[in-house]
Amino acid sequence: MPLRRFTTSLPSFSLNDTISAAAAAFAVLVMLSTLGALSALREQRLFYERLEQLAAASRNIERTNALIYAVVMESRGIYMSLDRNVARRYADAQLGKLAQLAKVVAEWEAQVTEADAALFAPFRMRIDQFIAFRTEMARRTISIGSSAARELGDNDENRAVRTALNEDLEKLSRLYAARTRELGETADARGVASYFLGGLGLLIVALIAAAALALRWGVLMPLLDIARVTDRIAAGRIKLKIPHARRHDEIGRVAQAVETYQNGAFRLQELEEHEVEIERQYTDILRQHEQLEQGAISSQQRLDAAVANMAQGLIMLDSFGYVLMVNEQYRKLYGVPASIAKPGAHVREILAHRAKLGLLREKPSDFLAALRQRMKEGRAEIVEVELADGRIIRISERPMAGGGWIATHEDFTAQRRNERILARAEYFLAALLENIPQAVVAKDAQSLRYVFVNRATEVLFGLPRAEIIGRAARDLFPEPTCTLIETFDRQLLADETDQTPKAHSVEMPGNRIRDVVVRRLPISIGEGEPKFLLNIIEDRTADQRAAA
Repeated sequence: MPLRRFTTSLPSFSLNDTISAAAAAFAVLVMLSTLGALSALREQRLFYERLEQLAAASRNIERTNALIYAVVMESRGIYMSLDRNVARRYADAQLGKLAQLAKVVAEWEAQVTEADAALFAPFRMRIDQFIAFRTEMARRTISIGSSAARELGDNDENRAVRTALNEDLEKLSRLYAARTRELGETADARGVASYFLGGLGLLIVALIAAAALALRWGVLMPLLDIARVTDRIAAGRIKLKIPHARRHDEIGRVAQAVETYQNGAFRLQELEEHEVEIERQYTDILRQHEQLEQGAISSQQRLDAAVANMAQGLIMLDSFGYVLMVNEQYRKLYGVPASIAKPGAHVREILAHRAKLGLLREKPSDFLAALRQRMKEGRAEIVEVELADGRIIRISERPMAGGGWIATHEDFTAQRRNERILARAEYFLAALLENIPQAVVAKDAQSLRYVFVNRATEVLFGLPRAEIIGRAARDLFPEPTCTLIETFDRQLLADETDQTPKAHSVEMPGNRIRDVVVRRLPISIGEGEPKFLLNIIEDRTADQRAAA
């Protein structure tokens, strides 16, 4: 049949070109269909917008005409009412109708297009005149009476405005009616576009059908023929004619590849001769692999031994929180059994067990969230944590190259306990020095500046310690007292004098002349030169004066 003859002629073309041409034609038709649909959609939207505008204009004409008629009827009620109160009710009703009329005309004006603005302007002017005139009529009726309204409104000028207003409404009505007819004719003309889109859709369907048949006879069936021949070759029959091998497209290249495979089957025997050599080489490779594994195992054993003999507890995690390595010190530190704290376990299981034993300050989920955040930021951290049993654990964490986390845990309870004992001793010594009656003064051995004084020193010197600390004797004492003090201090540091207490009569900076006994002691830290000079000063002024 003609279609089959057409498809059999496809091999003379490249399969890629054939499919590309069909795809391009299909894309063009789809693009044309899409553009037509978008154009039709745009025309439909414009059509409905115009229709809505015309409908709104017609409603405005009807509402305006009805309100004008209602105002005229209220005016007639004013003319015919002899009773002033009845006329006032008609006037009030007329004012309400005029307000509605003004609102309707304002809304109408907001909807008027630029093309209709010139036609609408005279109408709006007459409407304003009509509203102003009728408003004045209602005002006169309310303030004077119906007779004043008749004098104002019962004249030819008023009737002429009303007639012109009616003519404007008729013009606008005829204009919008003509536009409605034109819009209907446009809608009828759009039917041609619908037929065009329908024909384009049928053409697309036909193209798809033709492409499907062409693919079946030109691609799928030849591929099935080649597949059947390939199965027979795999089953051992290698003396076969390969179909479609003379085609010049992609199908022909597949058939030629199968033909090459068939020819290669004849050389299988040659390949079998090399099989023994390959197996020998494979055996050598296995032996080398085993040697490498033994070396790796030895390295791992050394690493395990080093981790097992660490003084600190160690735990290593991958980037997902699974344990890569954990030593026995870590398990003993937190009382976690090896069945839980082991490689491959997740850290949340260890945290849950620690929480169960009361050895975790926070919830496991909160601790794990904070750990993941530190791992994400790659932030190294050293913290100390006090457990519920009173122990203080020093934790040092840091990220590993390539992801993961490593942390060491060390029991710092003894160190911190010793620090507290030392702090208490220091506090006791400071309290003791502050409360003894003798003045205790410590100076830097190099600069001879005061670095410590107690409360008794403040009383003896007559100065607060803030004015003493950091200053030398020359800054506080007058001559020759300051020179005498510095001479004794330097002789003591040079080991040129003894350390026996010595009596002096010294003029204090803010406490006049005092009789004191001074004992000077050099203070060394470890071995080497003295670092500080300690003076213990006893005030004997009162005793000397009593003896005199």
